[in-house]
Amino acid sequence: MKTRTWVMLVSSFAIICAVLSCLFFFGGESKQYAEVYTDGKRLQTIDLSEDCEYRIAYGEEYNILTVQDGKIAVTASSCATKDCVHRDYSDHGAPIVCIPNRLLISFSDGGDMDALVG
Repeated sequence: MKTRTWVMLVSSFAIICAVLSCLFFFGGESKQYAEVYTDGKRLQTIDLSEDCEYRIAYGEEYNILTVQDGKIAVTASSCATKDCVHRDYSDHGAPIVCIPNRLLISFSDGGDMDALVG
């Protein structure tokens, strides 16, 4: 193939990736609930409309979750890297994850929940 064809292919691929990334991270509607999982089991469903702070423990380890203005963030953690703490407040998009503490926070609109735990 000619160089011009490769440049067009790579440019097209880069544009498609950029558009999909923007849609994934910035697009979408804000969700009303955050579901907190540890080891694949749902521990708690948090209503994002109420400002509050939660302590999620995993053995000796912990994460502090803060809900503010309809968004949630991990504001403190006992893990070594603290990658989860450096992520900003969120109400949609990719889940918030703390791998060392086995924590996953995903977002939902509450359509398939049996009950809310507070």
